[in-house]
Amino acid sequence: MGILRLKYHLDPYLERVSLQNENRPAQGLPNVQSVVIDGPSLVYHIHHRLLSWSHPELRYPDVQPTCDEVSHGVMTFLLNLAFLGVKIEKICFDGALPPSKQTTRLARLEKSRRRLGSFRTSQLGCSLASSMSAKVRFESFENILQSRSLPPNFTLVPENPFIVPTVYEDLRQRWTKEKILQTVPVPSWMSMVADRLEFVSWADITIMVPGEADCYCAYVAKQTGCSILTSDSDLLLYDIGSSGSIVFLNSINCERTESESRTTAQRLCPMTVAKQLGLSTLLPLAFELNLRPRAGLNELIRRSKVIDKANDPASDFSHFTREYLISPNIRIDQVEQQYPQSLDTRVSEVVSQYILRETYLHKRSLNMYLVMLNEDPKRQCAWMQGRLFRAMGYSFFNLTQAPHKRHDFIIEHIRRGDRITADLITLKNRPWVRSEMQSLLNQLDVVRLKTGMEIDCPLYWRTFALYTILGTQTGIQNLKPAQLEQFLTCGYMDNMLNWEDVHTSAQMQSVLYSLRILKQLIEISETPDKETTQICAFLAHLPSLHVLTRSTHEMRAEYAMSISAKNVIERSVLFLWNNSNDEAEDIEEPQMMSDNTQSQRFEDRGATHRQRMPIKRKRRENSYNIFEILSQQ
Repeated sequence: MGILRLKYHLDPYLERVSLQNENRPAQGLPNVQSVVIDGPSLVYHIHHRLLSWSHPELRYPDVQPTCDEVSHGVMTFLLNLAFLGVKIEKICFDGALPPSKQTTRLARLEKSRRRLGSFRTSQLGCSLASSMSAKVRFESFENILQSRSLPPNFTLVPENPFIVPTVYEDLRQRWTKEKILQTVPVPSWMSMVADRLEFVSWADITIMVPGEADCYCAYVAKQTGCSILTSDSDLLLYDIGSSGSIVFLNSINCERTESESRTTAQRLCPMTVAKQLGLSTLLPLAFELNLRPRAGLNELIRRSKVIDKANDPASDFSHFTREYLISPNIRIDQVEQQYPQSLDTRVSEVVSQYILRETYLHKRSLNMYLVMLNEDPKRQCAWMQGRLFRAMGYSFFNLTQAPHKRHDFIIEHIRRGDRITADLITLKNRPWVRSEMQSLLNQLDVVRLKTGMEIDCPLYWRTFALYTILGTQTGIQNLKPAQLEQFLTCGYMDNMLNWEDVHTSAQMQSVLYSLRILKQLIEISETPDKETTQICAFLAHLPSLHVLTRSTHEMRAEYAMSISAKNVIERSVLFLWNNSNDEAEDIEEPQMMSDNTQSQRFEDRGATHRQRMPIKRKRRENSYNIFEILSQQ
């Protein structure tokens, strides 16, 4: 996650290089011919590049690069490496982070929360006029190959929370040669590159590792002598051999002219730099910098040499270096056989706390670090929608484990008000899970039957999510047909987008992603019964993340190309009406306690439950117009 100011002190030792194979002239620059890629670093780098090239007049949420756009950007980046003849050894994604990183992770969540709060009050804010949808977002995906400073008014724009799992999924399932050729402009250098490659499959080299991607990237670099593409200065501290190097993603720049194209970057060779500083490795320097972040380089070097020459290093230094050791048990060629590859990182981490409990279980408690959604920070956390579905997934997976490996609860780290806090979810027994799965199955089937929509249709899932949200909130009776139509087709209910619309969209994402968590935890359990088999059959039709997380402007384009707005609202409203005659049900939710009872949670985990209030809907007589029906709700 980076040692503060480490790269800053080492900037004078950066070396300019050319990304290309040995068969292409380097014009006096050393060649980087093969790389291993830090997957999350690449994803956030592309997001930053796309944001920096966004139209300066765009406002939120249109200014925020979408999951699909980031995935396109990553595809373009990798195609450029293929064009240059650079071999990609592996693209590594984190499967789990060690408990020692909890403080850092909570600090990052808090930083994201504060950033969202600052953005909420900024002038960029939420003010989306309908005309903004016609503006060009950015000129071309090729711009991600060229560096550009981020406009000052974009610095507070929050990151899209689902870009990493989206890119991981797309690299393994979406970006085949055929799909690339269907997507890229024709003719273009990208189509020519994709067309001439005999076989394009990034699925074979994209892996979810049982741990941090850093360690596995370092292992590949040491074994092959390749460079590591990353934004993380931590990788300078691993032993990557005498020929291994770190190429920083933000230094990559493509220069194209009519006669040639060249992609350059800057790299650091840790062993070479260490020798220039009179050290055996850069670890003592990083250790001293961690202790004295304001010290100058000369003082840091002097202190580092004392540590470097010590026969018996201090225990705190030994503890510091332990984090950067490459495990002798790493077998990169066996990762796919030994570790699940079909999970998102957050789900993978939950699974790791069971199957690798000695390494990843923190104080004998399960933990889930949910990403910060792009929500209204002045309202209840959007993750509270979908909480029931996540609890079903956690509980089901827990029950498939041996009795001595089971847990009584899982702790979700989410926003509550103006802070990040722990929210405990009790893991339930088999009858509860079976009952809730049957209830979910009934709801999914009702949506399908009453709307007549195919379950492959994204609108089917958005309708389900929206109905779930409306059924747990007051105010549904105040909705007007025009507002619902506007929201389903444009993403906002009135003339302009406001934070209430943003929050509703975040709640919908919470419901849909919680269903995805449930789906993945059921699938990896491999213990089918009647309910789980039927649920899996439904959830197998959940769209890919780049579709499931479509932005408001992507939804507008989707509806314009397919189903009419009137047809959309008719199906959705018809579903609401048909279900308004159902009997109200009392549904027990998993345990949730306030912060004031946090100490009690771990002592009396089965004490109390918050009850979901029954949804009361009155039967309407002699009213058959769906718009009239909705206005009466």
